[in-house]
Amino acid sequence: MIRRLFNKANTIKTKVLSNKDSRELLVDSSLAFSVRVGSAIAAFIMNVVVARYLGIDSSGFFFLALSVITIVATVVRFGADNVVLRFVGVYSTEDKWAGVRGIVYHISKLILIISVVVTALILFFAKDISVLVFKKIQLEPPLFWIALSIPCIAVSTIIAMGLQGLKKVLYSVSIQNVFIPVFLIVLILVMKPATAGKMSLLYFEASLVTLIISIVLWFRFVPKGAMEFDQKLIIASCTPLWVVAILQQAMQWGGQFIAGIYCQPQVLGQLAVAQRTSMLISFIGIAINLVSAPKFASFYSQGKMQELKRYSINTTRIMIFFATPLLAFIYIFPNFILLIFGKGFTGGAWMLRILSTGQYINVITGSVGYLLMMSGHGKEFRNINIISGVISIVLNLTLVRFYGGVGAAIAIAVSVAIQNILAVNMVEKKLGFNTLKVLTLGKRNKK
Repeated sequence: MIRRLFNKANTIKTKVLSNKDSRELLVDSSLAFSVRVGSAIAAFIMNVVVARYLGIDSSGFFFLALSVITIVATVVRFGADNVVLRFVGVYSTEDKWAGVRGIVYHISKLILIISVVVTALILFFAKDISVLVFKKIQLEPPLFWIALSIPCIAVSTIIAMGLQGLKKVLYSVSIQNVFIPVFLIVLILVMKPATAGKMSLLYFEASLVTLIISIVLWFRFVPKGAMEFDQKLIIASCTPLWVVAILQQAMQWGGQFIAGIYCQPQVLGQLAVAQRTSMLISFIGIAINLVSAPKFASFYSQGKMQELKRYSINTTRIMIFFATPLLAFIYIFPNFILLIFGKGFTGGAWMLRILSTGQYINVITGSVGYLLMMSGHGKEFRNINIISGVISIVLNLTLVRFYGGVGAAIAIAVSVAIQNILAVNMVEKKLGFNTLKVLTLGKRNKK
């Protein structure tokens, strides 16, 4: 099996390098890939340092609190991050800088106000949430302190998506994935926190510094001037993508959320580490999408459907090439990987294998989510996420009760697979091509 995976990866490599458009995509994506590798390494080291300093029980509480505020930070953004990415990409291509400035400024201001209100509510009810929802009083300190990060994460993400739309990939990735892990690692090494609450306070400080840097970078790259903001158009675009964003987070972190209700701290720690490690499988997809998403929007807005088809198929080939050997390594050496976090984490080996399989399916189906969102089919993608999100919740509620962390891993992997397969079919229906046909390497993809 492993040999077949490597053979397929080599075949993809040959096909990609023989095509001019593929070579151009590879060159354009090299910077994004390099930065994304750095961010993946930073996140991995952060998880290791947190696990090593806190141990399996306390790290479980920290990662649970982090999952909660990650979901909340997504909710308060109202789906605006991908709307900003789409419209900034289009406006900047057409030199409509007033639109670029207007959409980022007005959306950031609105999200800041909403996120501050929501944060205040969480701070006030932190104890009730910890005891009544999760039945874990130890969760209160980390939840309280890490909740302060919500406005910082929400606004800095909007700015990062604006920079991505401007094709400032290095800075966008750094804001979203590099700065907080790196700053947190430094703070941990200096302050040496011994509790999950103190760790969460350091996380807030890292997110605050990241927000300040993101604002400075935005004003550096965007010229000053007038602002235009079509409120009705933006709200209409945000609404379906908001539901999509919430359900995506429910699929990604809902397993940890529900496991936080039913499972012991040790299992929470194992599940958190396994899930965050499995996401290394799809990091190349995130890197490619940083370059591809604005181009998807540009190709579609200009009616260049053949270019859109060719470009998206090439992105899938590149993602499979890089993800395949990583999946093989995880399957063969899961205990070796988890032992890095500490002895207590090796019990999550099967969780890691299962979650990695789900992430690999995410890779081989291609950038179908971005294709739908960047081509104005947000409502269709919303419907797909409603279906897969409901399935994810039902599976988690059912499987976690009986199989604990392994049940959560199965629920997450299955829901990710369903979401991507449904999205592949929708891309074929709306855009006229099937990204999965990249696996049939000997045949040309027919329109």
